[in-house]
Amino acid sequence: METLTIMNGDIYTPTHFGQGSIVIQNDTISEITTETHQPSGQVIDASNHLVIPGLIDGLIHGGGGCDTMTGETEDIETIARAHARSGVTSLVLGISSGSMTQINSALTAIAHVVDEPVVDGSRVLGSYVEGKFGSLAKNGAQNAKYITPPNFEEFHAMWAAADGTLKVISVAPENDENFQFIKHLATYKTDAYNDIVIAMGHTNATYQEAMAAIDAGITRATHAYNGMSGMHHRELGAVEAVLSHPNIHAELIVDEHHVHPFWGNHLIAQKGVQSVGLITDCTELAGVPPENWKASATYVAELDAYRLDKGAISESDTAFEAGSTEKYVRDGAMWLDVGRPTERLAGATITLMDGVRNVVNWGHSLSDALTMATLTPAQNLGVSAAVGSIAAGKMADIVIVDDNLSVKTVILRGKLIKN
Repeated sequence: METLTIMNGDIYTPTHFGQGSIVIQNDTISEITTETHQPSGQVIDASNHLVIPGLIDGLIHGGGGCDTMTGETEDIETIARAHARSGVTSLVLGISSGSMTQINSALTAIAHVVDEPVVDGSRVLGSYVEGKFGSLAKNGAQNAKYITPPNFEEFHAMWAAADGTLKVISVAPENDENFQFIKHLATYKTDAYNDIVIAMGHTNATYQEAMAAIDAGITRATHAYNGMSGMHHRELGAVEAVLSHPNIHAELIVDEHHVHPFWGNHLIAQKGVQSVGLITDCTELAGVPPENWKASATYVAELDAYRLDKGAISESDTAFEAGSTEKYVRDGAMWLDVGRPTERLAGATITLMDGVRNVVNWGHSLSDALTMATLTPAQNLGVSAAVGSIAAGKMADIVIVDDNLSVKTVILRGKLIKN
């Protein structure tokens, strides 16, 4: 039996445990202790460092220069390795709206990685079909051409392509007549659908529709505020339903572009850290040094933005379909069609550790920020028995960081990853 001991670190489980040691046997945490004893096996001295759980990003669209939609297993492996290096040890991979052929190809590639974890790569918890069943009125960066109402024909095709690894399905509930799609999945999610999580996103639902949909079985809000009706002083919508209903987990994009810190803090204050999960909704540029992607991009001075050429990133990205859309990076975020009437925000370029740092800078304790980036999402996704916190019997996904949350060491499934 292989033993690894992390000693002398300031431990967050994610709540603050304090100075202590963590003993790992094979891939599992066996003990957390404040006692000093002679360790056996490999030892890591974490003096003057923080020891935290591996982060869980519940919605990403890429990383390391690769997009989740290519249908190539190698690209999914690259994404997993890029995020692992940043301290994100569990991921849910987003599927954008596209043709059923493209979506199913992407789902199948992701399923291969779920079944056979990547060496030195984040654990892929499954896929997240985000835009396919959304609203045309709130499509955002999703390709409107392929958006359809929730329907069983396309869902079951996606379920088959994903081989049971489809983790989250997002719908616009106003397009689900009598909520029959939502109710069916909620009724049979354990027996037939591997505890799939039903989310509400890219929705133009009224407040009443959104509240009723949550009662019908929705438990997750896709990137709260973004792609949602509401935020009006006389007319309530889906945003207000997310804020007020106790039975829905709210994703919060924490790149400070998608959601202003004022509204991010309001969401956390209203719902509490047990109901908010930090995400990045990041693109393929996550984990890519700016000097790398800038080398193959074109700076457009009048827009103060970098245009990403097709050859610089994934060729199969649906945003480039028929040459109708251009991708840009401006002020640290990805945008589509900058300078055109169709200009819109498309995704983040950060990793989740950057987002945790942002939330701490908003005034939250490290314990609270970590809870929203580890245990809370693990609970909503139904994986908290294995990951999401440092506890005896759980998987040894652990990150050692300095006081600025710069990653020093990543331990994934009990083993140090190679950078």
